[in-house]
Amino acid sequence: MAVGDALCGSWSPWPEARERALTDIEEHLAASGRARGVGSGRRALTHVRIGVESPKETELRLLLVRAGLPEPEINTKTYDGAGRYLGKPDLRYPDERVSIEYEGDEHRRDPERWRRDIRRRERFADAGWRTIRVTDADLRGASGRELVGRVRRVLSG
Repeated sequence: MAVGDALCGSWSPWPEARERALTDIEEHLAASGRARGVGSGRRALTHVRIGVESPKETELRLLLVRAGLPEPEINTKTYDGAGRYLGKPDLRYPDERVSIEYEGDEHRRDPERWRRDIRRRERFADAGWRTIRVTDADLRGASGRELVGRVRRVLSG
């Protein structure tokens, strides 16, 4: 699924393997007949989403969806009630005004990025949104279950 998200998203290390149409992948799988891995590829295709910007976004989204939570929107530009741009969260539930941001180490190592992240989070808070920040450690085991529970509680109000 991460490979499919990379092909339909913007994070593949190979420029020619970015921002492909989902139909390109479907056609390639159809033309591959019964080659090894094609069946798995077809099954994975149902989980591929367009617009994903990192493999951790895929991992985070799948953790939530596999736990039975609703499918979040991915990297959607978000505005407040007055039309001011708030930012583009990794994942969001607009009806509940919840954004979810994956914070990799590069977010804290780059001082300017860190400041931009803080300003964006504050814009969302000022507009009445709840931002859930996630790190790599939150994606597995007990921490992953805790994250799913936290998102579930926040979404239920």
